[in-house]
Amino acid sequence: MKNRPRKPILPERIKDHPIGRPVWDGLVFLCALFIIAFRFEIVGTLVFLGIIGAILIISDRLSDIFLPLILLTVFVTRMYDSFETFIPFIWYYVFIASCAIFHIVYYWAKPRLGYSFWGIAAVSIAVTAGGLFTLSAKEYFKPFTLYYVGGLGIMMIVIYLLSEPRADEKARDRFLLGLFLAGVLSVFAVGRFYLEGWESLVEQHRIPEFQSSNNLSTFLMLSLPVGFYYARRIKALAFFPMIQYAAILLCVSRAGILFGSLEFFFLLFFFSFYKSDWFRRIVYIGVAILIICVLVYYSKDIVRLLLKSYKIRKIDGFEELSKTEILKIVWAQFVGTKEIRITLLTRSFSDFLTNPVFGVGLGYTGNADIYSPKTGAMNWYHMWGPQIWGSMGTVGILAYGFQLFRRIRLAFARRGFPEVTLSLCYLGLFLMTLVNPGEFCPIPYGVIATAIFVFLEPRTRAEAGRARFLVRGMKKEKKETSAGENGRPANVTEARNT
Repeated sequence: MKNRPRKPILPERIKDHPIGRPVWDGLVFLCALFIIAFRFEIVGTLVFLGIIGAILIISDRLSDIFLPLILLTVFVTRMYDSFETFIPFIWYYVFIASCAIFHIVYYWAKPRLGYSFWGIAAVSIAVTAGGLFTLSAKEYFKPFTLYYVGGLGIMMIVIYLLSEPRADEKARDRFLLGLFLAGVLSVFAVGRFYLEGWESLVEQHRIPEFQSSNNLSTFLMLSLPVGFYYARRIKALAFFPMIQYAAILLCVSRAGILFGSLEFFFLLFFFSFYKSDWFRRIVYIGVAILIICVLVYYSKDIVRLLLKSYKIRKIDGFEELSKTEILKIVWAQFVGTKEIRITLLTRSFSDFLTNPVFGVGLGYTGNADIYSPKTGAMNWYHMWGPQIWGSMGTVGILAYGFQLFRRIRLAFARRGFPEVTLSLCYLGLFLMTLVNPGEFCPIPYGVIATAIFVFLEPRTRAEAGRARFLVRGMKKEKKETSAGENGRPANVTEARNT
């Protein structure tokens, strides 16, 4: 059966115009900068949602909404406790949801169920069944619970089915551009926060506090590999990943400082040798050595600033302490027994034993005595593993383990520069999810993770044959490719229609 979706309302020649497309992207990005610079987040949110709704109606490509969507999620992080702010516009959201339904129905194209789909399906079952026999119907059917259950389950399936038929190189490049500009916008947002808190920084030597530090760190870690990707294409951007790393440190998110540093130094050395020229190799290795020397030489000053920023009392005899003793102090203050995540970790095991098969569910509120979330958020365990076994039990462990196994296979299957970059983007997101809600937030992180692996899937039999992909289904396709390698390789359309 031929796969012939309806033609888009907006013609392809306009959407892909060599001048019009960059101008449009530039205007959207400048609007996002303006919103952050002048604190117009509420109006900006409504405007960007309107743009997304309009694109859903006139364009058949889901990738066209990614840029305004991810820029929206960057600047809306400023509105940390925003439920009361945005709930009065509920009917406006109904209109946007109607646009999404129109897009699904009008532009439906028959998808191919690729390798990452079955991991999404398994997780969908796990989050839907989470809390079975433990969570009450009243708790399960609360609007916020349904958002997370539906968002992490059925919505990810819908996102996959919509994006897969059009996940070509053009859509992939727009996805990478969106991630890159989200990184630039996050750097700008961090700078904006420091401009506001400049007096505190200069006079009191205290780093400004802002609630969105974890979210901005996540966006920066997610987009950091794309900074290296664009630096390979444009030499003038060779130092931009260093600016991103500086912004991660300035967020003063403990997870960002730890995992962001691990990611940054890994990427520095990785991209020094992976398809790199001598200019970038010298820059990256030189920067790595320089940063290590600065961190070692100024270690006490850095620790003192961090302790003061977290309002930790002055430590007597700090100057005479050895580096080993300083590390013990940092561990005790930031990762010690008083850390809330240690208590949540212990609670997750007791919750798992309450219902070892299905867990206590995403609507569980028993953690309120340890962690009280903002309105509209779950009682997070704040860690990837505990969130799985605590909320979804053994079923969740099996489902997420199956999904992670398949994602790792996909990440190592492709060796093109864009595919490697996307795999590393997910690495940054996964590292933050280890100790933060991260990917358990359907929008934007769950959507981004789903899209990454849609783009990593082989698109044709010939492509699958070339990939180092040790999976039974792909082995079969590899044999078919070898048998017909003297003929013309099947294109994307032929592969989908057979």
